[in-house]
Amino acid sequence: MNQWLGGGQQKAQAWGAMIKILLVEDNDVDARLTQDILAEWGMEEFEIIHVTRLSDAVTRLARIRFDAVLLDLSLPDGYGLSTVRQMQAANPTIAIIVLSGLNDQTLALQALQNGAQDYLVKGQGPSELLARSIHYAIERKRAEERLTYLAQYDQLTGLVNRTLFRDRLIQAMARSKRLQQPLGLMLLDLDHFKPVNDTMGHSVGDQLLKAVAERLQECVREVDSVARMGGDEFTIILEGLTCEEDITLVAQRITKRLAEPFHLGEHRALIGVSIGITVYPTDDHEVDELLKHADAAMYRAKQQGGSSFQFHIPDASSSSTCFS
Repeated sequence: MNQWLGGGQQKAQAWGAMIKILLVEDNDVDARLTQDILAEWGMEEFEIIHVTRLSDAVTRLARIRFDAVLLDLSLPDGYGLSTVRQMQAANPTIAIIVLSGLNDQTLALQALQNGAQDYLVKGQGPSELLARSIHYAIERKRAEERLTYLAQYDQLTGLVNRTLFRDRLIQAMARSKRLQQPLGLMLLDLDHFKPVNDTMGHSVGDQLLKAVAERLQECVREVDSVARMGGDEFTIILEGLTCEEDITLVAQRITKRLAEPFHLGEHRALIGVSIGITVYPTDDHEVDELLKHADAAMYRAKQQGGSSFQFHIPDASSSSTCFS
């Protein structure tokens, strides 16, 4: 036994830093057994906090950072797969390992489909199995989060990408109608970007796009969404507006900020931006039509020489308005 423990401690050191575990188990005997198993694997590896109720687990997750949750499916205030869903809702980024007394393959699959990374039957398998499951679950969750990030964010600038932008715009439109607060949709296209890219090189062009993204984020509030649609085209969603003039002020701020020189290492770049704007629900159409209207307004700004903005006007007789 001592020889096995020594090997476990060496492995624990190889895994790296202390892992913080939230053990959610109302049976004291099962909880003690789980803690003893992990202690055998590596005394210095796991820090375990034990709670007996689902509500206590949710509270702890809100206050403390954990690496993984070991979750029983039968608790005084929660039963079955709903416990997994509630853990997932409380902290979508945490790894969840279900520890169940039921050797049920169907339930195990359903637990994974509901957000768990693994399903283990209590008392089965060597002690090494639980420790390995925790490590692998954490790594799988990290890989999952990374894939989610790659699918939703632009890799160059870190901004929201086209896919997530559409989702956010749809949600913003729903909030706009529900709260009766119009939103502004901006479509931005950089002026004179291609000459910079061609003469200074693509590496400098990439640096410029990243710098543009930073300046755009400085020009809007945290509640607004800035996205890169591709190439040198960006979009912005402005929510919670009271006046069309609010959008005008943001557009002026952006055109002024992007007209300032960019110092990129030994290079100095001068560009501008053409912005097309439409206001929802004054422009009461679906996402694709709104984008077309903003694009047409942007093209008008571009035709006027760039470094300017234009509004889409659904009704030629419309004028700048404020909203209650």
